[in-house]
Amino acid sequence: MSDAAALRAHKPVPNVAPPPPALRFVYTVLPPILLGLALLGLYAWVRSGLPDHRLFLMPSASGLWEMAFSRPEVWAELGTRTLVTLSIAAAGLACSIPIGIILAIIMFRLTVMERAIFPYLVALQSIPILAIIPLIQAALGFGFLPKVLIVALFTFFSIPTTLLLGLKSLDRGVIDLFRLANASWWVTLWKAGFPSAAPALFAGLRISAGLAVIGAIVSELFFLAGAGGLGQMLINSKIEFKYEEMYAALIASSALSISVYLFFQFVGNVLFGEWHGRV
Repeated sequence: MSDAAALRAHKPVPNVAPPPPALRFVYTVLPPILLGLALLGLYAWVRSGLPDHRLFLMPSASGLWEMAFSRPEVWAELGTRTLVTLSIAAAGLACSIPIGIILAIIMFRLTVMERAIFPYLVALQSIPILAIIPLIQAALGFGFLPKVLIVALFTFFSIPTTLLLGLKSLDRGVIDLFRLANASWWVTLWKAGFPSAAPALFAGLRISAGLAVIGAIVSELFFLAGAGGLGQMLINSKIEFKYEEMYAALIASSALSISVYLFFQFVGNVLFGEWHGRV
C-alpha cells in the first residue's frame, strides 16, 4: 500500500470530549468536602474522649454558633482583624515577590551569581524565624515594619527558586532560535523565558501566598503593639478562655489563607491557562 493510500485509509481518532461543567464542578468540590467531613468526624471522635472538665478546649458546633458565629460583634471583630492580617501579608508579599524575581533573573543571567547566592538562600530558609525574632524586635521595634519583614522572610525562598527552575528549563532550541533572529538577551527572557517559566513561578507564588498569612499571624503573636489582626485575636481569646472565639479566628485564618492561594491560582490561569493548561 502506498503512503497516500495509507493516509486515506487511516481513520482519525476523535478527541475525548471534556466532561460537562456540572461534572467538573462535582470533581472539584466533592473531594475537599469529603475530606472536610472526615476531619470533622475525627474532631468529634477526639472530643468525645475528653473528660467533662476539658470539653471547653474543643467547643461543639452548637457552642461555636452560640458564642461566636451568631454574634454580630464577633463577626465585626473578625472582619476588622482579617483586614489587618491581610494588609501585613500583602505588604510582605509586595517586598518578597519583586526581590525574588529580580534575584532569580540575576542568577539565571550569571551562573557565578547563582553559585554565590543560592547557598545563602538555602541558609536563609533553614534559619528558624522564631529564633531571630528577638533580634528583629531589637532592631525595628514592635510596629508594622517588623511584621512585614517576618512575612517577607517566610515567603521569600520559594519565589527565586521556582522561577530559576522554570527559566533553566527553557528549551535550548528556543534559545538558539532567538539567537538566530539576533534577539537580545532581554527579548529572549521576556518573549520566551518568562512564558516558559510562568507555571513554576505561579507555583512558588501560591506557596508563598499561603505562607504569607501564616507569617502574618506568627508575627502578631510576638508583636502585640499596634493594630491587632487575627493573631492577636487568637492569643487574646486563649488568655480570656473564650475558646469559641479562638476557633472562629482559626477558621477565619484558614479561609484567608485559602482565599489568597486561590487568588494567585486564578491569576495564573487567566494569564497562562491557554498556554500551559489550568492548575
